[in-house]
This record gives sequence, C-alpha cells and structure tokens, in this order.
Amino acid sequence: MSPTFLEKLRNLTTQEKKVIKSVNTSNIQERLLSLNLWDYYTPRLNYAFPLGFMKVLIGREEYPKMSLVDTGSEINIIPEEIAIKASLTRRELNMNIRGIGGHTTFLVGLSEFTPITMIAEEEKEIHLFIAKGAVHTILGRPFLTDNNVRF
Repeated sequence: MSPTFLEKLRNLTTQEKKVIKSVNTSNIQERLLSLNLWDYYTPRLNYAFPLGFMKVLIGREEYPKMSLVDTGSEINIIPEEIAIKASLTRRELNMNIRGIGGHTTFLVGLSEFTPITMIAEEEKEIHLFIAKGAVHTILGRPFLTDNNVRF
C-alpha cells in the first residue's frame, strides 16, 4: 500500500476505523470514497489464479488425468483405483482427512518411495496417500519441497 494511504488510515477516527474493518470486497470502493481515501488506495489482490496441473507417470502407469500441483496441500494424494492399476505397494491405513471446504476424504493406504516421472524429467520418488473415492491426484508441499520448488 502507498505510504500516503497508510498515513490517511492512521489519522482516521475510531468510528471511521470501525467502518473500514467492516468492509467487504463488494463495497470497498464505496466505503473508501465516503472517507475520501479512494484516491490513495491501490488494490494489489488477485481475483483468481490458474491451477497448476501436470502430466505424470506414477509407478509405471501414465495417469490418465492431469495431477494437481497444490502449494497448500500438506500431503500427496492418489486415487485408490490408480494405485491398484499401477500395482503400488502400500501400507494399510484407515483415516479421514478434512479438506479446506470441510469435506472429508477417506485414506486407505500409503505408498512410500513411489516412482514418479514428470514430463522431460528423470524419475523421482514420493510418498503418496491413497484415497478412496473420486479425487484428483494431488502433488502437495512434500512433492514441492523434495523437488526444490520454492515460493
């Protein structure tokens, strides 16, 4: 934010600060205009960002759908049907995980040191949690860290 905008915010009365705190994105311009702050405000927020999908080989099987590279996922996930098709060795596991939207996904196994090959890359190994049901393969933060991807 611009220094001028921040200075104007500091000088607001307590009542004006309460108005700013109650602002949502649909009426921010109107509120800032009413406080004579709009000319000093520079929005820096993105409304959307494209998701990162990539084609991979898991084990020796080409996964028919693109895998989602998810910078917010704490684990790597693969659908059970793909794990079976790829003949992945797995440790049995029975637990639920909760997604960002509150939905739950049941994990039925863990395949450790699973070979994965990305387009034009050498084969690497990752750990994959095996999920029951219709889920995307998710390459999360463990995958990104193991491959030196930094944000």
